[in-house]
Amino acid sequence: MSKRNFIRVFEGFAGYGGGSFGLKRLKEKMPNIDYEVIGYSEFDRYAAALFDANHKDKNGRPLKNWGDITQIVPEELPDFDMFMGGFPCQPFSSAGMQMGTKDPYGRGAMLGHIIRICKVKKPKYLFLENVKGFTHGKFQPIHDQLIKDLREMGYGENPLAKAVLNSKDYGIPQNRERLWMFAQMGGLPEGFSMKPRIIESDVRMADFLDFEPDKSLYLSDAQIEHLKEKHHIDSFVVETPLCFDVYNKKIKRDGYSITITQPEHNSLRVIEVPKADGKEIVRKMSVHEQFRLMGFRISRDLKECEINFAGHSYSQLSKRAGNGWDVNLVGILLNHIFSQLL
Repeated sequence: MSKRNFIRVFEGFAGYGGGSFGLKRLKEKMPNIDYEVIGYSEFDRYAAALFDANHKDKNGRPLKNWGDITQIVPEELPDFDMFMGGFPCQPFSSAGMQMGTKDPYGRGAMLGHIIRICKVKKPKYLFLENVKGFTHGKFQPIHDQLIKDLREMGYGENPLAKAVLNSKDYGIPQNRERLWMFAQMGGLPEGFSMKPRIIESDVRMADFLDFEPDKSLYLSDAQIEHLKEKHHIDSFVVETPLCFDVYNKKIKRDGYSITITQPEHNSLRVIEVPKADGKEIVRKMSVHEQFRLMGFRISRDLKECEINFAGHSYSQLSKRAGNGWDVNLVGILLNHIFSQLL
């Protein structure tokens, strides 16, 4: 294998390691590529424990967690070829760069730390993810600062390839739009594309539900009546399992799931087809269903599961899913990118 096809990776804001899972999918499609995750950054102890349960070094040992990205000294990091991370856009706080109003990244202080690290380490590739509105509105100054810095760092005159991709267009029946960004030191080749060919699929959320959901997930008759009264729903009787969007007070009739979000923002309920007695059935979505909709290979009878949940609670795992990457889409996108570059 040529040296140029070996990629050393640092995963920032790692969560359960969506980037690392995506790299495994990439290697399945492109066996001429090999990679090593040389470390990761995650300050949430539950997320770090989940990462450690699923990703090891070549000797089977946990990878080094460099912790809070704001505290990383770039010179202490081992060299790497690609930085991967879905950075949060959050108000500047004492946990940020301590630059006050002079911070050029303002609300995007965490992105500023990626740039701070990459200015020193100079990775060949940057693979980033954020909300689809990152390029305009209140986030546009942050986006523009990123472009300016990447140019100065040597990533080309038009340094950042971008595309808003939706999971439902790539075989996962979840309406999840995210902005994906990629840069290459020296610039990207002419005609480079960030949008893989859409995969036509008939799968819907109903095809991703557990065969036997846990009974604790089901709402009582009283809870269902309260939900109907509060959100002005006439009936939860359906002919195929559908998603109820609590936030928007409507049943999603197209058969797709709404975006999986962390529990405090979770407005998703599953509506099942009534049994012979005709009673309405509404429940929460199981952890396995959430992660299946995040692209993980989990059989509906739960006999096969790609991810080790490490004994974490429903709320913690739901938070990880809501904040995570669709690993199916990451694998498809990485394959699309490196098929053009290598």
